[in-house]
Amino acid sequence: MRKRSFRFAVIALGLSVMLAMPAGPLAEYAAAQTQPAGAGTPTQVPEPNADAVNWPGMGYGVGALFCNVLYIPAKLVYALLGGLVGGGTYLVTAGNTQAADTVWRSAFGGDYVVTPQMLAGQEPINFSGPTATPPEGPSTSSSSGGVAPIAPLPQAGSSSAGGQPLDHGSGPAGASAPNSNIE
Repeated sequence: MRKRSFRFAVIALGLSVMLAMPAGPLAEYAAAQTQPAGAGTPTQVPEPNADAVNWPGMGYGVGALFCNVLYIPAKLVYALLGGLVGGGTYLVTAGNTQAADTVWRSAFGGDYVVTPQMLAGQEPINFSGPTATPPEGPSTSSSSGGVAPIAPLPQAGSSSAGGQPLDHGSGPAGASAPNSNIE
């Protein structure tokens, strides 16, 4: 008895959704498909001349189709295994998200399909994504490639928490000036 009422509810819900569709979001698309009242013949795209066919483009399209038969499954397996390895990296490094993100960006990034433009050499084929991750926190460097500058050391003779100078020596060996900047 309960099965019968459940079936009835599912059928009633399905019918109400199907009846509401023409008045809902698909109504504007249905209206666009109708011909205007003044048009006697339906509009049709003219067929190109025999010389106007883009044969190389069609060849690249067919080639991309056949390449994708092998490329897409290989990319999906690579992404799946990379996701697992990235999760393992996260666990092994005790929650280091930058190390895990490097693996995940490489595995999940890249192209998932080969396009005709890629086969023609107009675009690169990127099987894996970028491995570089942005630095964590606000970046203070402008042109150093994402590497934050090193904070300067306190001057000799300045006191630390214990009241003792930080450095008792005279600086690095071979330094010409006492405050020279070593790079």
